[in-house]
Amino acid sequence: MTKAKIIDVADAAGTKLTDALRAAGGSLEQFANCIRKPIELSAYLEVHIEQGKRLVNSSIPIGIVMAITGIYREHITVIGEANHAGTTLMEDRKDALTAASELILSLERACLKHPSNEVVGTIGKITVSPNAPNIIPDKVTMSLEIRGKTSLEIQEILTAFTLDCLDCEEKRAVQIERKVLLDQAPAEMDEVVIEAIKNSAELLNFPYLVLGSMAGHDAAHMAAITRSGMIFVPSVGGKSHCPEEESRLEDMEKAANVLLHSILSLDEKLDV
Repeated sequence: MTKAKIIDVADAAGTKLTDALRAAGGSLEQFANCIRKPIELSAYLEVHIEQGKRLVNSSIPIGIVMAITGIYREHITVIGEANHAGTTLMEDRKDALTAASELILSLERACLKHPSNEVVGTIGKITVSPNAPNIIPDKVTMSLEIRGKTSLEIQEILTAFTLDCLDCEEKRAVQIERKVLLDQAPAEMDEVVIEAIKNSAELLNFPYLVLGSMAGHDAAHMAAITRSGMIFVPSVGGKSHCPEEESRLEDMEKAANVLLHSILSLDEKLDV
């Protein structure tokens, strides 16, 4: 048996991952025994709220996931030049914040222009230095995230953003440094599982929408070892992971029945 390797990282409070695992009742020594082998599984099905408004806005009760989004993240540093905000003429400035603002808007434009509305980009965290009212910012650090249901979609946004970075460096006389933090490929759901879910929804006369998942799910990881599929339930207001999260009972019942019929169908088709 291959011994699992654990990186002993710690959180902001200094609590180590290994200590947190033991405190929760886990056993580091048994970690390797958690590994599942493909031969043990025939398929994996997951039901989840959509976490968006596509189903609820369309009044469609069942979502059938074709792929789970890939997630690409970068840490970006824009380096300009600090100077007195009152005495430095506008044409003499190398303002890191205004340059960063152009990049934020360029990412938004690239995503809005993309033919797929399931491609999204976000600058979710930004730090400005020296962050004083009378000093031109000389450094901005920010996070970039791009999501898409195919690697090509993500790459198309990334290519457009890279060109805008080069243009911004030249026009604003700043330096842009980029570091990749995460490049998680999209996970396609299995065609046999997708077809079983479609047939089950049609058998029950439930309308369905085939769509990409714009958030990560367990099904993406399970796809590495077995046939994987997902059923989405409409989210009221598109809310998730908050007190306002809600799905209607009638939609949950329909999803549960589609899940049941899909399991029965796959049980007949797939070898155990």
